[in-house]
Amino acid sequence: MLLETARRLDPPTLRKVVTYLHEVADLGSADERVRRQHERRGLWVSPTLTGMVAVDGLLEPEAGEVLLTALEPLARPASAEDDRSGAQRRADALGELARRQLEGGRLPNSGGVRPQVTVTVDHASLLGGAGLPGANSDWVGPLPGENVRRLACDAAVTRVLVSRHPIEDQDDGGDHHPAQPDTAPGDLAARLHAAVALLPPALGGAPTQPLEVGRATRVVSPSQRTALAVRDGGCRFPGCARPPAWCEAHHRRHWLHGGPTDLNNLVLLCRAHHRAVHEGHQPLHRRRPAAA
Repeated sequence: MLLETARRLDPPTLRKVVTYLHEVADLGSADERVRRQHERRGLWVSPTLTGMVAVDGLLEPEAGEVLLTALEPLARPASAEDDRSGAQRRADALGELARRQLEGGRLPNSGGVRPQVTVTVDHASLLGGAGLPGANSDWVGPLPGENVRRLACDAAVTRVLVSRHPIEDQDDGGDHHPAQPDTAPGDLAARLHAAVALLPPALGGAPTQPLEVGRATRVVSPSQRTALAVRDGGCRFPGCARPPAWCEAHHRRHWLHGGPTDLNNLVLLCRAHHRAVHEGHQPLHRRRPAAA
């Protein structure tokens, strides 16, 4: 019967017929089958060595139905001249679906700020210097320079001036001091702010956001969070490589002990190491770059 049915039906309809016959033939196994499906669910998203992102997974029927329904209007051919394959159209649709969700602003906050794609590019690469690297992203890695310049056409550009000269971190309860006398945070900040005059108007004329608010507030501002993500690049606990989205801003000298909400007193820590530092299990020692 199945062979005869397979000759007459397209694959999606045949799959529905087989599923229906399976349920009719063994009604008692429905609950067990649902349980097995629930346990097998999973999604694997892995950046590859070639710069692509591999996606593989299994979704439960309900989740799969929701995904296919959301992709369908975005995966249609754009016109009669659209020569993309079905797989390419679905890949483009998945990226578009994620982009629209991020732009909608309805996702839960991540690390205290709204989820957003963050791409860090240096000034020369942004202007299109030949042979220069592109940019770094939070998850995938380096992006080609031309892709970054295309993104910059329709994206918010935040200027963060960075000096990669390290400053020595002391333990959590004490003050931190520069590794060299001429790398004091005030001197670095002055040199970084002076560099603003050398930038083009698109990057140099934007209003600045305070990165040092002292004791005015305990809460880390979005501008401070952005600077921390660029400066620290993720959890700064020794040996930890968790990305910025998984991290929280930590007052190295605790707020309750008089520590200010200034960039030089803040550091990114993942939740596990944030808890460990606060509970006194682990001291925090790390060399880090300065930013302004």
